[in-house]
Amino acid sequence: MKPQITAKNLEVLSELMVIEELAYKKCAAYANILKDPELKSTCRTIAENHRNRFMNMLDYLNSHE
Repeated sequence: MKPQITAKNLEVLSELMVIEELAYKKCAAYANILKDPELKSTCRTIAENHRNRFMNMLDYLNSHE
């Protein structure tokens, strides 16, 4: 039997996922408009890190269904 997520922890996780999604979208948008290759690459890397954190939280959530 999997441990249940408390309402407070679910609320915090939900807020963190919203923040990570927004950060991903912003970094991806900057990566698309920047001209400098180094800055573009950095923004893509940061965007991917945000996406990975979001997906890890989603996987965690799904593991508690």
